[in-house]
Amino acid sequence: MDGKNEIKLHILHCGSISLPARAAYIKDSPLRRLKLPVSVYLIEHPVHGKILVDTGLSAEGIALMPDYLRSFYRPELESGQSAVNQLAAMGISPEDIDVLIITHNDFDHTCALGDFAGRAKQIVMSEHEYFWSCRTVFKLRQVWDTYIPYSDLIERRFYYGSVQGPIGRGFDLFGDDSVLCIACPGHTDGQMAIMLNKSPSGRFKNAGAGTYGNAFAVLASDAAFSQRNIDTLVVPGYGFDRARQRESMQWLSKLQTDAQCVGIFCSHDADVKPQTLVF
Repeated sequence: MDGKNEIKLHILHCGSISLPARAAYIKDSPLRRLKLPVSVYLIEHPVHGKILVDTGLSAEGIALMPDYLRSFYRPELESGQSAVNQLAAMGISPEDIDVLIITHNDFDHTCALGDFAGRAKQIVMSEHEYFWSCRTVFKLRQVWDTYIPYSDLIERRFYYGSVQGPIGRGFDLFGDDSVLCIACPGHTDGQMAIMLNKSPSGRFKNAGAGTYGNAFAVLASDAAFSQRNIDTLVVPGYGFDRARQRESMQWLSKLQTDAQCVGIFCSHDADVKPQTLVF
């Protein structure tokens, strides 16, 4: 493998939440509640440096949660398990993060934003997610104090037309087809999945050409809770538009049949263990 061109994808578990089994993805579970990981992804990219996707939990962020959310999600964070602590163990500081991507504004994805705000070189989320989160019912399940204080530090990108994604919307983060932020609505209105493409690729504009691109991986955020959702198209709970959730999962299901697909990773899949993938 050409080390100069390889992408390293580190999957970190930065805390956990607990959800009622009936609302997650195992309807036939004998358990009343399921403990699910909160995943954060560190991408070491040969051109664009260190990219962090979502923030996981932090003790400070959990303390900001209203009681009704804390009692429902039952967040847990073990000592040393926060993203900033796990990165430190790898010799990486928040100042070393070139881009922090927030896939959507639910608390488990923004909880530790305070550890990186003003320190990571760039923070990006979609304008669509920010708009709807601040102005609609979405705000009832989000924790504004984890990200609104840093709103001036967050670059909010608009979605544009793309051949990729369930609704054909997204943006090319660096303009070179390497990191695609693809709109995957349903769980929230502006949520995005992250497609990592090993260059050369033409996935954002030229998918209609048939054969294109090299190896790729997809960080699906909460478009699904698990691989089982994608395989069975059983829609997990806590989305705002179940029809759009299913469309997002159908897109993921189709993607995983591509021989170049390294993997599709959901943020709360208990079967995906912390690991490092190289492609």
